[in-house]
Amino acid sequence: MNLDATDIRILKVLQSNGRLSFRQIAEKVKVSVPTVSSKINSMESMGIIKGYQAELDSEKLGGISVVLDIKTRPADIRKVSERFASDEHVRKAYVLSNSRLLIVVTFTQQHLINEFVMNLSDIPEIVEYELTNIITVLKEQQRAVINPEVNVVLNCAYCNKEIRDDAFKVKEGDKEYYVCCPVCQKNLEQKIDNLKSRT
Repeated sequence: MNLDATDIRILKVLQSNGRLSFRQIAEKVKVSVPTVSSKINSMESMGIIKGYQAELDSEKLGGISVVLDIKTRPADIRKVSERFASDEHVRKAYVLSNSRLLIVVTFTQQHLINEFVMNLSDIPEIVEYELTNIITVLKEQQRAVINPEVNVVLNCAYCNKEIRDDAFKVKEGDKEYYVCCPVCQKNLEQKIDNLKSRT
């Protein structure tokens, strides 16, 4: 599924400043406010826009960040990654293709890093790890790259199959669902109707 030129311009504006009003975005993109509102709502329902947040300077808040490279057995990668997913100190976590996790962890005091490292020995699924201090941040941006070649990948709201081409849309009130084919579209509509009839 492809984004049109207006979608791309809106995303670029939002990526540079997520605090702008629909009116301000409309002025920058040269479209109407209702168009901006509709397109943003649609991209939110597709999961392209995940949220809006302030970008904070960790160092100015006294943060000490480290990069943790963890190696596990392939069968244990999910179990180990789940242990770190809920830790408030883990700011970014990536599951890599070589049975490794790459985690950025931030603390406000040095002794907390030591405690964190000591607790790693309580996780038997970790084969080895390497901890490195972040000295300077040269570049830190969102991973999403917005350009005309962007191809949206959705998951079918009915069968969860990956959708890389055009999707079928099912509207329910102000909510939009995307499905991969007419069969899933019909099944999802029936499911929604059944849920409505029960209430």
